[in-house]
Amino acid sequence: MRRVRLLLLGVLLLLASACRIDTTVDIGVNEDGSGMVTITVVADAAAVDALPDAPDALQLEDLAAAGWTIDGPDIDASGAMTIWASKPFANADGLPGVLAEIDGGGAIFEDVVLEKTHSFDRIGLGPAKTVYELSGSVNPNPDLTDFADEFLPPSISLSSRVAELAEQRNGAADEGNDAVIIRIRLPDSESSETGEVTGETVEWRAKFGDPIFEIDARSSVDDILPRVWAIVALVAFLFLMVILLARLASFGLAKLRTPKGRRRRDVRRRQANAATRAEEANRPRRRMLRLLIVDVHGVLVRPTDPLEGLLLPLIVKEQPDVDADRVRDLHHRLVLGRVSVEEFWAEVGLGPVAEEIETKYLSSFRLVPGLHPFLDRMSTSRLPVAAVGNQPRAWGDRLRRMAALDDAVANWMVSGDVGSTLPEPALFEATRRTMSVDLFDCFYLSNVPEHLDAASELGMATGLFVAGNENAPETEHAVVRGFEDLLRSRTT
Repeated sequence: MRRVRLLLLGVLLLLASACRIDTTVDIGVNEDGSGMVTITVVADAAAVDALPDAPDALQLEDLAAAGWTIDGPDIDASGAMTIWASKPFANADGLPGVLAEIDGGGAIFEDVVLEKTHSFDRIGLGPAKTVYELSGSVNPNPDLTDFADEFLPPSISLSSRVAELAEQRNGAADEGNDAVIIRIRLPDSESSETGEVTGETVEWRAKFGDPIFEIDARSSVDDILPRVWAIVALVAFLFLMVILLARLASFGLAKLRTPKGRRRRDVRRRQANAATRAEEANRPRRRMLRLLIVDVHGVLVRPTDPLEGLLLPLIVKEQPDVDADRVRDLHHRLVLGRVSVEEFWAEVGLGPVAEEIETKYLSSFRLVPGLHPFLDRMSTSRLPVAAVGNQPRAWGDRLRRMAALDDAVANWMVSGDVGSTLPEPALFEATRRTMSVDLFDCFYLSNVPEHLDAASELGMATGLFVAGNENAPETEHAVVRGFEDLLRSRTT
């Protein structure tokens, strides 16, 4: 680096007497903080003639070895010589080191600092900024004793030569020659408090021997791309918020307009309850006998078919010319509750003697043997008994009283009340509702297989009732031979 100082000061000061030598230091800074330092030395013809050697004999090889790029010396037509030396720096922190190579550190350039700072608007609406600031001081009157004897001819002593150079330098300064020019170029337009600003360049001019002066330059570069991206992001965020608010508003309106019970939460709750009920329904459960249901005709009294076994023969005996099919049709309508008992007797032509004939008919029923002891046993066991039968309500109530079954039978459900006859399930369902039991916990007793099939499909336990020595038809239902058999099964 001694050669750099020689180029700037040694050569310059050695030739300062009655000569003009301009030295320019250009500092160029790029946007990334890197840059280039260029030294330009221009010596007039008189200075060139004062060189002890030819201009092309200057020894500048070690400058190139130190990373400096040397151009020249270049001699123009007037005999003036120009030499350029330049070296780059990689970042802002590298600039002071390159300047130190020129003067050995602090002889000419002092406290030089290059700062590069970034700023960004908090909400992103302003552009991003990169600020470049360069500051320091320049001494145009350096102490020549800082330079080594190797820069001087061997025949000249250091002390005498220094005194001579100082005198020559002062004389040159008195003649008004511009000796030192400092130029700084920062990215974009610059500002300075001490220098002359021209476009992107700040310049200072001084003479050798002038006092120390301050240099400062400042510039800022606006980067619009981050602002664009920030605005795009902000617009996207606002658009997303609008979509979310619209969705929330739509959801709220839909929820307000949805009737109670049809909202998604209510539907999901009903589905969950239904699934729970289905699971419970499919879960095997232990049957609990809570109600005994019996047929009126066939289990409580006989005959099983009162129309063909009692009523029709009695009417034919009293009214021989009666139409049997018409009697059957009237009886069917009677047990469905579509015609009254009075209308029935009037239609068959026995209206005047209806009371007598009806009493004879109901008195003809026979109680199944063992009925009352069985019902007493059921009452003692606290197992309620319900009866179902195809008959009008008036006949059912009279038969119940005549058979002394008012207290023994908890519920007497007849087809005339529900408008449906066995084996249709309406009588069973009406009994279930009246007695508040589950049909799964009911046992149904009948001597009609069709009635038992219908009850089994509803989930009830079933038994085919056979009294005395009657033959039991083939059936899948359990066969119960009389009340004694039923009591034994319950006991075991």
